[in-house]
Amino acid sequence: MRTGKTIRIALWLLPALCIAPQSAALESPAVGAVMDAVVTRMYATLSEAERANLDDAAVLTFLTEEERRVLATQYWRFDVNAPVEVYVMRHEEQAVVPFWLAPSGFEKTDMTVRNENYRYEIWRKRFDAGPVELGINGFDMHRPHYFVAVAPVDKTAQLILSNIVPDGQTILEMRNGAMIYHDWTELVLLDVPQPLQGATLLPTIRGRSREAHLIGAFRVTAFPASPAPDHIALTWSEDPRTTQTVQWRAAQSVLRGMVRYRIAEAQEWREAPADRTLIHDRLLSNDPQCARFTAVLRDLTPGAAYRYMVGHPDENAWSEEIAFNTAPNHDTPFTFGFMGDTHNSPHWGRLLSVAFERHPETAFYLLGGDLVGTGLFRNHWDEFFEYSTGVFRQRPVMPCIGNHDDQDGLGAGMYLGLFALPGNAPAHVTPERLYCFDYGHAFFAILDVSTPYDDQAVWLDQRLAETRAHWKFAMVHFPPYSPTLDYAEIRRHWEPVFNRHQVDIVFAGHVHYYMRSHPIREGRVVAPGEGGTVYVISIPIPNEQRPRPTPDYVAALISGTPLYHTLHIAGNRLHFRAFDEAGTLHDELVLEK
Repeated sequence: MRTGKTIRIALWLLPALCIAPQSAALESPAVGAVMDAVVTRMYATLSEAERANLDDAAVLTFLTEEERRVLATQYWRFDVNAPVEVYVMRHEEQAVVPFWLAPSGFEKTDMTVRNENYRYEIWRKRFDAGPVELGINGFDMHRPHYFVAVAPVDKTAQLILSNIVPDGQTILEMRNGAMIYHDWTELVLLDVPQPLQGATLLPTIRGRSREAHLIGAFRVTAFPASPAPDHIALTWSEDPRTTQTVQWRAAQSVLRGMVRYRIAEAQEWREAPADRTLIHDRLLSNDPQCARFTAVLRDLTPGAAYRYMVGHPDENAWSEEIAFNTAPNHDTPFTFGFMGDTHNSPHWGRLLSVAFERHPETAFYLLGGDLVGTGLFRNHWDEFFEYSTGVFRQRPVMPCIGNHDDQDGLGAGMYLGLFALPGNAPAHVTPERLYCFDYGHAFFAILDVSTPYDDQAVWLDQRLAETRAHWKFAMVHFPPYSPTLDYAEIRRHWEPVFNRHQVDIVFAGHVHYYMRSHPIREGRVVAPGEGGTVYVISIPIPNEQRPRPTPDYVAALISGTPLYHTLHIAGNRLHFRAFDEAGTLHDELVLEK
């Protein structure tokens, strides 16, 4: 497959690009097809023990000659218009050199290059004008993926790259300070050898190491799907006052899903059909594919109690009756909950259950990203829903995407397939990556750390200007204010918007401790009532005691204790509280306006 894309490069004119974090959808179609075939054949011919004990030698023996050729040449390829030196920078701690590198004519040099975390050995090969064909990173999912530099043999030549596979390749200059991974833009080159300075740099994403992952790759889920409905969860994809979105899971053999529902005091059931999608994880040995059902119940009564059940009419398999409540009208008091990184932890599941038992008035929950450890592993999502369905089948969950959910730059496809959320993101953004909704007299904006910040700032500014809500909240995974990590770009793009529209609280996660700031406006602490924004970081799973730096903006800083949070809004008064599993109150804040 050729893209027809041609890139002309005048090496002395290459700009120093500043790229906001984003998902770089790099993937080789040819390699993907080979790996699908190989994994299918391994399931058919290898035992579970044999799959679990694969090494490079076993994998290469298993592959056909044609499969080896594709994996050695069709993973990363492009055409050059003149003779070039191609440099492959391979992480020196990768245990096994990619099988194709030396046999294809690359020679290891005595040069190295590094970034803050890793050092890379440099391999070199001369190519004539025409195709440059490179192979996989390895079968071991080594995350510090190799990257590539290209330099014309004739230094005065203008280099042209064309027919690049995979599509979406970024072109940079090989120099100190250059980015090499789209999914970790802060990790930049240091100590670039003189012969490579000014060469054409082809960065990548760490997630590409997963494309040929076979060694230690096969997993099992402790909670496989069955013909019965399970992992039921509520979200909102439309107006919380008059709709309710219901989702659940079933075995892939189940073809039809239905929701039966009624207002609590009514006798007659209404029915809503569910849409069916398939969630695929080819390396999940005992359940590689399951069905996900989604139904939107519409024309509901605001502020009303409902009963519902989900099921599969063809199998006559139904859940028990479950209760939910629609959102109230604008001036009705309500309570909502917030938690940070959950990482599919059973400890978080227990804390969530305790929080709900102790505060059954909670109308819905916000989750601050990193919902699972690895967003590409369906077994992690199985754990997430297994631990939370007892609560989320009764109260909606409204999440944001964390870096673990959008893993290694490969996108948040499984997250987006498992949650039905409002589709009101900007037109050029993948729907549901970011969104907003109203509940009562409050507005909530859910932002995304992997979508360019400037685009979100424009969207957020417009949405906040339109809302008439009395209370305004935002949630994003990376914390704008944190004692240990500095996300200056988030502050630069979004803090002026928070200030302009007097956003009350910004929720975040990512760093594994609890922090609440004083009200902050234009980078300085202000008194309550002066239009400042409070920044909250939460962690609801076990975490280590950490050093406690205390910048002036910090009002509370707690580590080592998993916490959950309740926020009660009544008119002009908001009461925020932080509890541990035992019910101990660790922090609270009252805002009035």
